[in-house]
Amino acid sequence: MNTSAEAVRLLHEALNNARAAKAVINDLITAHDYQDVAELVTMAAASLLESASLLMQNDDEGAFAALDAAEDALDTVYAIIDGDMDDEDE
Repeated sequence: MNTSAEAVRLLHEALNNARAAKAVINDLITAHDYQDVAELVTMAAASLLESASLLMQNDDEGAFAALDAAEDALDTVYAIIDGDMDDEDE
């Protein structure tokens, strides 16, 4: 039988994996064209996982703060992508 404790455990595991992936992306041997964007997307994913975990623990204020952090990271992603597309149009 599934429990909220098991869900929180799995969310924490996924969060730790996302944070580890971010650290790897940030420390690549050779720079990648979209390394900055990938790092921001990974940050957003980690924030979303954190939010889900906090919601499962009835911490709505913490969850909404994590959602805001995810939104900010994704806003930056879209700004970078839009800027790159504008540069290509010129």
